Amino acid sequence: MDEKKIKKQLIRITVLIISVSIVVSALVLIAFSYVIQQAHNTDHTQMKIETEEYESRILKQIDKNIQFLTSLAKAFEVNDLTASTELIEKNLSAINETNSFVSMAYLSVDGKGIINSTEYGTKWEITLDDCADYARTAIEKSFKGEDAVSKMFDSEIFDGKLFIYSVPVHKNGEIIGALAASDTLEIFEDIVNGNTVLDGQGYIHILDSAGNFLVRSEHTIVKENMSSIFDGPYLSEKTQEKAHEAIANRESMYGEFEYNGNECHFYLAPIDLNGWYLFCANRLWGPALSFGRSVIILGVFLFLILLAMFTLLYYGYYRFRKNSSLLIRLAYYDRVTGADNTLRFDRKKEEITKKHKDYCIAALNIHNFKCINDIFGTEDGNKVLKFIKAKIEENLEPDEFFCRDSADLFYIFLLDTDESILSRRISSVILNVREVTQHAAYSYEVSLYSGLSIRGTREQALVALQSIKHNLQTDIAFYDHSLHEMVRKKSNIESYMQLALQRNEFKLFLQSKRDLKTGKITGAEALVRWQLSDGSYRYPGEFIPLFEANGFSVKLDMYMFEKVCIQLRKWIDIGITPVPISVNQSKRLFANGNYPEDIEKIARKYNISPSLITLEILEDIAASDAEQINHQINALQKIGFKISMDDFGSGYSSLNMLYTLKIDELKLDRGFMRKVAGGDDERRKIILKQIISFAKKLGITTVAEGIETEDDRDNMAALSCDYGQGYFFDKPTEAEEFSRLYMQK
Repeated sequence: MDEKKIKKQLIRITVLIISVSIVVSALVLIAFSYVIQQAHNTDHTQMKIETEEYESRILKQIDKNIQFLTSLAKAFEVNDLTASTELIEKNLSAINETNSFVSMAYLSVDGKGIINSTEYGTKWEITLDDCADYARTAIEKSFKGEDAVSKMFDSEIFDGKLFIYSVPVHKNGEIIGALAASDTLEIFEDIVNGNTVLDGQGYIHILDSAGNFLVRSEHTIVKENMSSIFDGPYLSEKTQEKAHEAIANRESMYGEFEYNGNECHFYLAPIDLNGWYLFCANRLWGPALSFGRSVIILGVFLFLILLAMFTLLYYGYYRFRKNSSLLIRLAYYDRVTGADNTLRFDRKKEEITKKHKDYCIAALNIHNFKCINDIFGTEDGNKVLKFIKAKIEENLEPDEFFCRDSADLFYIFLLDTDESILSRRISSVILNVREVTQHAAYSYEVSLYSGLSIRGTREQALVALQSIKHNLQTDIAFYDHSLHEMVRKKSNIESYMQLALQRNEFKLFLQSKRDLKTGKITGAEALVRWQLSDGSYRYPGEFIPLFEANGFSVKLDMYMFEKVCIQLRKWIDIGITPVPISVNQSKRLFANGNYPEDIEKIARKYNISPSLITLEILEDIAASDAEQINHQINALQKIGFKISMDDFGSGYSSLNMLYTLKIDELKLDRGFMRKVAGGDDERRKIILKQIISFAKKLGITTVAEGIETEDDRDNMAALSCDYGQGYFFDKPTEAEEFSRLYMQK
């Protein structure tokens, strides 16, 4: 190309660049004006969102304390703790020593009661008239069956302002009194003193209905000692008028003020509690959320201008440039820890295995890493990941490397193939992390586990890892033929399960439920067995855990529910009085809001009374979301179904469940029962006896699973358990065989 052509092209490029620059600059100016306005609106939106979040946190704290008092009130009822003044005093004192309330009180409906203060001790013979007006109003609401939170009042026993929570106490279905606890606003100080409001640039106060400070954030911009937002010259007269009007009408509002030369704006919003308000404020351009966005947008436009210029000027250079590896280098590294990512790991493996044929890939994971993030936050979770990354690096030999895949999963490439050496090296990392984190600031022992594949792949190492995912007794597993067979078997089951359902290969088996005193059949439990086309069986342990993991359990549970309805219909049609049948239901079903209506339709389709069906839920379902589960239980019980909690005592047992969840039946885990039957655990026997007694008081029937011997039956009968189920009576049999053996006209 000659010089004239080069100059001509340069002139064209120059003219093009100038023209584009002028146009883009004009667009930038227009866009910048628009951004300024949008940034202001965005700040207002963010202030509203964060205020609503803080309101939610405050109300959750209130609700938490109400729920705590409600649980105590229920304990008063169940254990008859109001039987005497001495008993009330003893329990109030004991309870108050274990919580942060200023005082606790119990008043009977005749207006007499006892108050206990951690600082002043117990005061006898208080009356409702002795209480402050706002406290008295709240307690009177509880006498009418309501949970109540009072307004602030000056306390005679505490130098300052208090408010109280109050809940009713029942006995035999009637309100006999109220349980109350007083507290200060200090419980909310940690909430409003957080430094995360508007990215650390803002603050939040709690106000009363007159605009006075109830809790004032320590991060406030206005440092002067003020008792109200209306003190001082900061709010203009017009803004004060709007604020007074908003408070009077229980409305929210935005406003602005100036302090020490800083333009500030605020958001005032009511809380659904005692006429309180939240006052959120920050400097006008304080958070990066607003002004930063403006700068970023402007920077983007400027970057586009520069990009256009350099693209045109160096078009020829970039056209012939083939090696772009340096430009995409960031694509090879994990953002959180700085370690390699899986793409870089796989490329390194491809290169290194050309000269090293003997190697091992280890997958390393953290037991219950989600719990660390939930308890301590993502920031501390990331610190843990970085710490583990450092410990892995310390244990690498030359030509060895590792990567972080996602969440808490790491892969390590090792140049050893001896299992004992590999186990020792990986154990060194696991033990070192565990020992250090035992004494860490967050006081949480980080437990690792690992799967290894010698001369294998990341996928195989992951399979070995997953084989011990929930096994806290084993830290290391090697991929072998048995694991390969397990993966193959899992794949085979998953590929065939839909067809098996269509072919009705899932069979209904029944096992009787007996009265422990008379031996009479009082019901049956529906159990699923998978009969293959060749007549052989796959038993539940082979496929139920897999179905629960992949979600197919939802379809199978509904299928078995319909099978139960069909069997009941058969008995009724031939004149046999049916016995109730229990059928297991999975966690995923209870998460479906339409679940009660769906099973009601099936029962109605076969004209089966819901009272003939008991729905069994596992204990871990009840532990997941009690409020949601109770909602579903109430809906199902209104239809007529009974609800049973299966395997109680197997994992998440809590007596709190027995009165929190409105269940009809409690099935005691066979492992729990076997300990008692063996006579080797007197403490467990005492606990089990109390559980059965507690259940009876709540009107819940009890069923002992795993009755295998006469001693089993006699032991559980002696503990006053109602029913039993197990091989001592009979084993699970096909529905038709069960009908022939036990069901007669």
